[in-house]
Amino acid sequence: MNVALERLENGRVRLKIEIPVEAVNEELERNYRAIRTQVSVPGFRKGKVPIGMIKARFGDHINSEAIQNLVLPAYEEALSSELLLPLSNPEFSPPLNQLKVSAGTPLVFEATVDVKPSFNLPKYEDLVVDKTPANIPREQVDEYIQILQDQHATFNPIEEDRPVAEGDCVRVDVECFVDGTYLEEQSRQDADIELGKGNLDSEVESNIFGMRTSEIKEIEKEFDSDDSPSTLAGKHALYKVRLHAITEKQVPELDDEFSKDLGYEDYGQLFGVIWNNLVEEEKAISRIRQREEVAQQLMEKVDIKLPETLVDQYVDQNIRNFQQKLKQDNQTPEEAGVDMDSLPSQMRDDVIRQTKLSWIFDEIAKNEGIRVTDDELDLEIRRVAEQQNRDVQKYTSALKASNRLEEFRGQIRSEKIYRFLIDKSSAKESMIIT
Repeated sequence: MNVALERLENGRVRLKIEIPVEAVNEELERNYRAIRTQVSVPGFRKGKVPIGMIKARFGDHINSEAIQNLVLPAYEEALSSELLLPLSNPEFSPPLNQLKVSAGTPLVFEATVDVKPSFNLPKYEDLVVDKTPANIPREQVDEYIQILQDQHATFNPIEEDRPVAEGDCVRVDVECFVDGTYLEEQSRQDADIELGKGNLDSEVESNIFGMRTSEIKEIEKEFDSDDSPSTLAGKHALYKVRLHAITEKQVPELDDEFSKDLGYEDYGQLFGVIWNNLVEEEKAISRIRQREEVAQQLMEKVDIKLPETLVDQYVDQNIRNFQQKLKQDNQTPEEAGVDMDSLPSQMRDDVIRQTKLSWIFDEIAKNEGIRVTDDELDLEIRRVAEQQNRDVQKYTSALKASNRLEEFRGQIRSEKIYRFLIDKSSAKESMIIT
């Protein structure tokens, strides 16, 4: 069999395939013999029908059988011999329903298909990543503990009969009505508020000053786009505020007793655990940042041309998935805040990026022998299940039922590849300020 490869633009190739005369003749002869043993024609014994009559009566069937048995195997063999990985179904020329097989003549056809393009990986040390160790100063731990201290503050009503003044705390009911409809997210019930800390709408808070205990005040305002959620911008609101008490804030002492109330042995353990947790959070943030740096540099350093037909296919699939989710959530695109006309173009860049990164990771995994064993998969499933307080067996069954087990394995493999690349990359030089 002869194969000529022509590389087209954007990852497409054209294969010109010639099946030799010998293979064509052999296939036609096999079909003739098969039909001859199966059909009955008046005046002839079974198996003795003349070949010429078989060709005349069953020519179309014989041609169709020969095409099926010759073309697709030849196409698969051509892909294998040229080391090509197809990404789409082939386009045959001439179309298979127009292709004719003739004895004594080679069968020639073309197949055009999108294939995974070849590309070169950069040297791992050419990737530059910020490897600055996580560092949490004591002052940051102190600030965190002060937030805990503030969260456990108590608010005690004052005895003095006077109006609300600057620096006060208050206990209030706040009811918000937007266009006559009660808005729960803007309302508060029996809430202790420290004025001046941004805990209430600024206009509502300014109207609380001067109020007295048991007083009720109605406040009207128009939401603007600067300090309001986009869904409320331009709408009219009516706030009803009832002042229950003017209060005095009292925070607990930062001592062993406070620590024990939070479940720690003493203040030293509280401080140490919080410090360690903050360091681990900083490490996690650093790992996310490092992965983003690696991914961005791979996008810049690896030149891959994606077939447009493949991008279109992936975008269409993503849109169908999104529409299915809207249906499951009983939502319209408008309710979800999505413009379906602009969605394909919005998805396109992300599809291209994710596909490129996936191909790059496949190549790295192949070159470096990075894979996820079944034991590693089981261990990670167990870790995630325990982290979410879920039964391991039920969680595993749920992953299998939703066909997400291999997706889960892929996520673990990606994490292993990121760790490999970050380890092999060069450290970004720290900026020295003098």
